[in-house]
Amino acid sequence: MNTSERNNFANWVFKNTDPKKVFCVDSTGASITYAQLQIRVNYFASKLKDKYGVQPQQRIGILLYDTVNWPVAFLSCLLIGANPLLLYRNLLGADIKYLVQLADCKFVICTDENFSYVRSIPDYEIQETEIEKVEPYLWHKDEMCWWTLSSGSTGRHKLIVNTHGSFENLYNVANNRVGIKENDFVLCVAKMSFAWGLAQMMWVMSNNATIGLIKKAPAPSMIFKMIKDNDANVLCISPYVLNAMCRKKFVLPKHLKIISSGEHLTDRLRNKFKKVFGLNILDGYGTSEIWSAISIQQNDVAFNNMGSVIEGVKYKIVDENQKQCPPGTPGELYVSHPAQAVMYWKDTTASKQTFIGDWVRTGDIVIEKQSKLIYKGRKDDIVKIQGLFVSPIDIEEKILQISNVEQCMVIVDTEDDVFSLVLLVKFEKRDKDNISNLRSALHTKLTTERIPKCIKEVEEFPRTVNNKMKRKISFA
Repeated sequence: MNTSERNNFANWVFKNTDPKKVFCVDSTGASITYAQLQIRVNYFASKLKDKYGVQPQQRIGILLYDTVNWPVAFLSCLLIGANPLLLYRNLLGADIKYLVQLADCKFVICTDENFSYVRSIPDYEIQETEIEKVEPYLWHKDEMCWWTLSSGSTGRHKLIVNTHGSFENLYNVANNRVGIKENDFVLCVAKMSFAWGLAQMMWVMSNNATIGLIKKAPAPSMIFKMIKDNDANVLCISPYVLNAMCRKKFVLPKHLKIISSGEHLTDRLRNKFKKVFGLNILDGYGTSEIWSAISIQQNDVAFNNMGSVIEGVKYKIVDENQKQCPPGTPGELYVSHPAQAVMYWKDTTASKQTFIGDWVRTGDIVIEKQSKLIYKGRKDDIVKIQGLFVSPIDIEEKILQISNVEQCMVIVDTEDDVFSLVLLVKFEKRDKDNISNLRSALHTKLTTERIPKCIKEVEEFPRTVNNKMKRKISFA
């Protein structure tokens, strides 16, 4: 990728990909080549400029389904120097309004929505019409370029600001370990509006590969169909969806490379998936603030092992006093990553807490053993009970060893100031004695302070808008 001070990622894609190669296939059956991508981007970018008067450094919301139109909208913004703001389609209307107004968006590119507070640009204006090529805006590598959202697990979503240089750095850092090749078909289950989904699109574009998108909710049947119909050989997916796939009687090709990310991948699920499909899973770790992968677990199958850190990424593990933790001692993970974000938009307090010099606080508690990182949970999820610090992840590890437990989740009851633990569990087989048997088994696996005060049998687990486990809930 061009390493000059000023360039344009969209223009780089057009110059460095095979025009005849298929770039994107979506679950509606639509597909576009790289040549068609360039034509559509140029046409829509000219529309944004000439019809809507979009100027460089203006924020433009993208609220689209994951179809071939999504990358067109994103690259069109980049081509003319506008700042795309990536919005989740499952956000509440009030949240969309809040984020659009916070970012001072001039327009929102959407499918069928009408907003009273901002002008809509319908995606049906994305057409395949030859025009004179639009002159690309030349971004400085340190220039604020695109906005994505924080997970929202600890309150309202924050706007994460990323620079144009992050595209180049993503290419240089992530490809070393992920290994996307020109002939790969990468089926992306994560939404494009998520940092993890966008990263995959960048991998594909940077390597002249092909990406598959699923328009709406990633039902297992659609995932299997997309893999079969397109001979997909790379599947990027979350543990949440992996678990759903295990319940279906399908066959996956033996050459399929599976990369999991988005939340913690348990040893139980990894082994379950291998038993059902005969395939191993690569486990990727990252954060929305560092939208490329930080580490990838490959052949290591120990519980909570995040693998080794990717080349070019610096890290440190520190205690509450910012002192370096010795190996084997839990502490908070700090990362310095070439593709990291620079701030939270209009949130100075949160920015200062997270972006500290060249370092980004992940909020994750880890242990280092033999140059591998062991995940212990979110810092906010670790609570003090009876004078002892307790990690829900550690408790889940023990509970998953108990017979008949299919899935479990330890959450923190925030009803009062004295935190207590609640166990949500899904059993492999239904039985009236499941709860009582489990309660007895807990006393053989856990010390007193780690035994949840309440056990609830569930079919589904509480999750955030982007399907991450929601561990702090009030039962009042």
